[in-house]
Amino acid sequence: MAESEGRVTDFFDDPLMRGLACAAIAPSLRSVLVFDADRATLQFAAEAIAKMLEAVTSQKVEKVTLGAIASEDDLWGNLGLHANADGFPFEWQSGLLVNRDRDLRLVVIPDLTRLSLAATRACVMLMSADVGHLERYGQQQSWQPNLCWLVGCDSKQVGMVSTHLLDRLALRLRSGIAPTLETDAAKLTRLLDWLSSDRNSDHLEHFVKLPDGLIAQIRAAMGVRARLTGEASDRILEYVTVSERYSPRRDLALARLAIALARLDGMTEVAIEHVDRAAQVMGLQPLRSRPSSSSTERDRTETKSTPIPESQSNSDFDRSLDNSSRDIGTNEVKEPVYQSDTINAGDSESFDLDGIGNSTKPYPEDTAPIEREAGSLRLPMQRFRTANAARGVAIGVKRATDARDLAWVSTILEAAKFQRIRQGSANGSNGFAILPTDLRSYRRAPVAEQMLMMVLDYTCLRDRNWQESLLPYLTWAYVERACICLIQVGAADAKHELRAVRIEAQNVLVPRINAGLESGRGRATPLAHGLELALQTLRHALQHGRSKVKQAVLVVITDGRGNVPLEASRVGDIGAFLPVKQRGIEDALQVAAQIGELDGVKAYLLNPQPKIYADLPLQLAEKLGAGVLMIPEMELAEVEL
Repeated sequence: MAESEGRVTDFFDDPLMRGLACAAIAPSLRSVLVFDADRATLQFAAEAIAKMLEAVTSQKVEKVTLGAIASEDDLWGNLGLHANADGFPFEWQSGLLVNRDRDLRLVVIPDLTRLSLAATRACVMLMSADVGHLERYGQQQSWQPNLCWLVGCDSKQVGMVSTHLLDRLALRLRSGIAPTLETDAAKLTRLLDWLSSDRNSDHLEHFVKLPDGLIAQIRAAMGVRARLTGEASDRILEYVTVSERYSPRRDLALARLAIALARLDGMTEVAIEHVDRAAQVMGLQPLRSRPSSSSTERDRTETKSTPIPESQSNSDFDRSLDNSSRDIGTNEVKEPVYQSDTINAGDSESFDLDGIGNSTKPYPEDTAPIEREAGSLRLPMQRFRTANAARGVAIGVKRATDARDLAWVSTILEAAKFQRIRQGSANGSNGFAILPTDLRSYRRAPVAEQMLMMVLDYTCLRDRNWQESLLPYLTWAYVERACICLIQVGAADAKHELRAVRIEAQNVLVPRINAGLESGRGRATPLAHGLELALQTLRHALQHGRSKVKQAVLVVITDGRGNVPLEASRVGDIGAFLPVKQRGIEDALQVAAQIGELDGVKAYLLNPQPKIYADLPLQLAEKLGAGVLMIPEMELAEVEL
């Protein structure tokens, strides 16, 4: 008995497993997001919460997995071939998320950033929903969803996920170390028993066994009803950080988690310590005791006298000082006071204005760089109809309008519904009849139809306001959801100074593009090699196979003074080509002439107006067939503003 109690204590020492136990007894918390969990940890967590749910509901839990290839048919259902009692070979098959039989299903999403658009929209609709509706292929159904969600996500890539979806994930947890629930000898014994048995499945559930005391504690918690006291409510509000992305779901999640912890302890009232434990499980930094009103003025004076570290700006320090030293009166908003109100120089990197440690922040999407498109839950508008033909990933089917990209299985299933009628007609035949109205084609995910190609010569950008001149093209790429290709010429961080660097990204929000634009100035200018990389990329995008890119915008920023011949860039050595003279310039003009012959390319040259060889940019623009725009000097731009 003592050993079982020890195992339960060890289990609840892990915040991840403690949060899963709370989600098992509280249906409002059954949408769990686990940050930075590897595959093994997520599998262990899935099996653990499945066994907890079975103990709570006394029914078998069905596990389903959603990923990047989940389609509408997989999620909601489709008409499939299946012999029934009447001999009719066509029957409706429900999808993974439709559980009209009220059986509990555990939906596991290993990587939220790779979730398909169809699955993302389904999650937004069903998470925390009271009723689900389905109207598809003549089916009209409504049911009460009985789903538990376990989602994994990398905190560094959370900016790729829609905020609407993240807001519906009630419980935020961090990947922890799975507790040791049995001794090694016991695990070895069960493993040998399983190998000697006739079981063919190698599922993890045979190796996850929860302590009996834990199961009993979870079942006992189902009979306890805990009341939220006024002191606990005030404590919850102290953890609230009001910001532009504030959501009341966060307050409710903290309150529901505190209630669940109190129920696990067998308490009928939620105390302040339960709120603090709930905050610890979610990753919030604990609050210290609030100072009395008599010492508030003294604390404010002492805080203002704290020296400002050099690594932190005055504006950031003033903002944090205002947050931590605001008067606490009866008619004023309560602000959290954290354990450390004094900023030390050694702690400047870990200091957080929201009072949450960077390593355990439960809502990293508030500060993560945005890497998703505007309206990421919508299909982008199609400008070129031919770009839809058999290019994107198949996400469903639709009625065919032509004979291209036919979905034969869906076509046969559609025709099978009417075979009895067609065979019984006067002009019918004994064969399998397929009419044009039965034809179905694939519905495919949209692909990038346009491309923004940027060739930046970093050796000519000094004292030039080139960022403002480049901004309209970046804005166009963002609006049109165009793919991006950045060619770096003469960048300081290039692996080889005699060669240009190519950076490709799905959209302009990818951090690699921003980091590439901020690169410093190098020593060499391999302009010819940079233009050759641009030529190869444009040819592949516009002319390779069934072209998906129908229009490319080429933006070149250079003074035209290339000092590295093209052949020297290819071999990586310039010794055999000395003296260089005008070889680099001539090679750049030859490659530019080839780019000018491509169809579907709109070229623009942003002229930095060099004082030496001022005609070179104009010659390059003529070869490219590009329009010329002048980049003003930095001083002139500041005067105009």
